[in-house]
Amino acid sequence: MALEANGIEETYKAIEKKARQNVKAEKAAVHAGAKLMADGLEKNTPFDSDSGNKKHLKSDVFYSKPREDGEIYSTVGYGKETAYRLHFTNFGTIKQRPQSFIERTINEYEQLVLSKMQSVYRGLLGL
Repeated sequence: MALEANGIEETYKAIEKKARQNVKAEKAAVHAGAKLMADGLEKNTPFDSDSGNKKHLKSDVFYSKPREDGEIYSTVGYGKETAYRLHFTNFGTIKQRPQSFIERTINEYEQLVLSKMQSVYRGLLGL
């Protein structure tokens, strides 16, 4: 009887270990995807050389470390100093046409990010 319990415990421990590896691989894949998307957003963000002393949107792109809240996710965007100005350039004003660089970045990088995440995930799990 002890042999069966030991076999079940070993199986349970192996399943738990694989689950932890899975979460680590998911977080690494999300981190790689967020970094790629942040690089793309920085590339597509317009730059205004006449902005004076203000910090540029292009130099304030960031991505967060992966978080877990029911699902694993990461935030890609702009810092607090520049985020309020984002809607002027992206959506336009009465005197400025919309540049739609966020939508363009999402469209350009969506498949690249997914394939990067997939390759990182498969590589870490040995698939």
